[in-house]
Parts: sequence; C-alpha cells; structure tokens
Amino acid sequence: MAKFNSFGQTDIGALARLAARVDGLSKAAISKADSRSIASVRRRFEPAAKKAIREVYTVRAGDLKGRFSVRSGKVEGSEYLSLRASTQKLSLIAFNGRWGGRKTPGATAGIQVGKRKVYTSAFIARIGGQRRIVVRQFSRDATAPSGRDGRRKLRILGGASAFQMVMGENEIVASKLAREMNQYRSSELIRQLELARKRKR
Repeated sequence: MAKFNSFGQTDIGALARLAARVDGLSKAAISKADSRSIASVRRRFEPAAKKAIREVYTVRAGDLKGRFSVRSGKVEGSEYLSLRASTQKLSLIAFNGRWGGRKTPGATAGIQVGKRKVYTSAFIARIGGQRRIVVRQFSRDATAPSGRDGRRKLRILGGASAFQMVMGENEIVASKLAREMNQYRSSELIRQLELARKRKR
C-alpha cells in the first residue's frame, strides 16, 4: 500500500552510521544497531497507524485489529518499511453508529470526527448476532407501497476501510505517519549506535 522510506529527507541514519565508523565501530556492530532500529520501527508502525487514524476518524482501536501488516525491503540499497492496510470496509456502526427509533429520519454515524451524517431510513438490527446499521432493499417485486422488500432482505451499510482511512483526505494520515516513522527510525538508529559505542568501551 504505502511505502515509507526508512530514512528522512536529510538521511540522518546514513550520517549516524558514518559517524559510528569514524568512532571505530565495526561493520557488524553498525549492522546490528541498524537491524535493532528497524525492529523497533516495525513494532511501533501499526500502533502509530491506529493512533493517526483515530485522530481523524471515529473508529475504535479494537475495530482496526488485524487490518494492517508491516513489511520491509530494499530499493537501490535503501531500506524501507511498508504498511499494508485492508481494503475491506468496516461496518458503519463501528463509526459511532446510533439510531433513535422509528420516529427518527434514520440512523446516524460519523465516519470522521465532527462530521455526523443521517442515513435516511436506515436503522440498527442484529445480523448474525451482531448489531449493524441496515436499510431495506428496494425491489420491483416488493409488495409494500414503498417498494422495499420485507425485513429479511436487508443491506448492511459499510463505512470506510483501513486503506481508505490511511490514504483518504489528501493522504493526511499517510503523510503524518510517514514523517513520524522516518523521524523515529533516525532517532532510534542514533540511540542504538550510542548503545553500541558504550558496549565497545
């Protein structure tokens, strides 16, 4: 999905490794520090993605579980980590969905913080044992004057997918996440190299 280079624009990581060589650290020690810093970023990546998403969207962290994977690789000698996000939409009710009853225009939900919307004629029902926001489907063969099918023919309304939340709205979440991970990658590499220097003494 989104590929985030392991280093910031100024390539602080490369400068840190150069400084480490000047200080006499071996290639093996530098490589080990490099690997440890990448591992630290990998552990932080998914929690950081969830946090960045929840600053813009109303979804709970628990509803994002299992919707991301982090991979690493190299392009032209430069390491990167990539965050892959599920394209399957979360149920609309996950976005603070509510329904005030039959006398209301419909169920409401706010996919983005501060942007609640009314979904006309929608209501909350239990489907497969779980609460969902649904609407009755229209059909040419329906007997009701409204043209809607009976209660057994319902359509579950979906919200946004993890992929859409990361890449949507001019990639605000993706850009913020990339900056944060690049900065953390560089600072963590510097920290690991400093620990390696101390172990060398």
